[in-house]
Amino acid sequence: MKDNIFDYVDIAPVIEKPEFIQHFPPPRIFRYKQTFQWWWWMVFFKEDGVRKQFVGFWTTKTYENVKVNGHPWGPAAEMKGTRDNFSYNGMSTWWMWDGKEFFEVPAKVSRFENVHGEDRFDIRSKDVHNSIDPSDFHLEFCRDQEDLKMSVDWISEMPPPVGYKRTLLTKKMGFDALKIYNVKAKGTISNKGKERPIEGSLYMQNISLNSPAFPWLWATFHKDDGSYLTYFTSFFGPYMFRRKAACRPFYDNKFKYLNKNLNYTPKGQETKRFKPDRWRIHREGKGLPEIEVEGVLGKEKLRIRVKTLGKNTYAFERWKWWKNKFYYNEFPSELVELEYTDADGKVHKEDGSEWTGNTEYSWGILLA
Repeated sequence: MKDNIFDYVDIAPVIEKPEFIQHFPPPRIFRYKQTFQWWWWMVFFKEDGVRKQFVGFWTTKTYENVKVNGHPWGPAAEMKGTRDNFSYNGMSTWWMWDGKEFFEVPAKVSRFENVHGEDRFDIRSKDVHNSIDPSDFHLEFCRDQEDLKMSVDWISEMPPPVGYKRTLLTKKMGFDALKIYNVKAKGTISNKGKERPIEGSLYMQNISLNSPAFPWLWATFHKDDGSYLTYFTSFFGPYMFRRKAACRPFYDNKFKYLNKNLNYTPKGQETKRFKPDRWRIHREGKGLPEIEVEGVLGKEKLRIRVKTLGKNTYAFERWKWWKNKFYYNEFPSELVELEYTDADGKVHKEDGSEWTGNTEYSWGILLA
């Protein structure tokens, strides 16, 4: 890859304690192979006692020849400019789950403009606007001809805590992630021609990836009091060769794990990083999956069970030696069981009624 104006992830120092604005975009890329970039946002909120969620993302890549849900993605990123003022070709889309059904805006390509100051940045396209400085935050997904729109500002104390993790599978391939958990936010959402105020919590992740996309299981859950938990594992197995979007229980639980984590952050406490020792997918017939995860941390234990409520799929296709396919599936979910055993052996149980979350269960493979 040619030298360019952006940081190379695989030779940059690991960020021990990332600063919110300083370590956010401009995007980081890898020297080797092609790079895939994601900015992914999720807002959990309640209306009339019903837990709902809005998910929006924009993404770019340094290569061509990818289709999403059968439609050509378009050109490579073609990043131009300086580190403080640059542009790139990106694609954006978003959806909302209202507790019963999805409302979705189709993916569309547009040009993104990024402007960075010493302590602020601003990202804009025809459909997306994100601006942040030390005292203010704004995020908006809006397309004129589409009914579903969302605009939020943070009401949490600034700046928020930022999580960072670099995973290099080899010296030349891996992924680099920045995350924000359970930031309080308020704003407006509009669908079915009706705009109304919302208030809830926000999750964000910015990922730079240059390895093949293998199947994974992932989830994040926010509790009303500010607690949060997440799990993740990528894996080898028969699901790598699945070439259809439909769930197939036959392939469940036949995994060879590549990496795995289970993290729990009670309100006001440090994150507890459990070592997962059991994953299990449950189904009733050919229904949506339920995921059970157990982990240990010294004398402490954690067991959770997640029920998925609906399924939204993005199907990626690319010719790379053959027509490889990858199905990125998102499931609005509820936490039906949480059982935490503390170091003294006392068991704490929750029914999940104060939690809202999202699960991903993907299959196929997409080669960079």
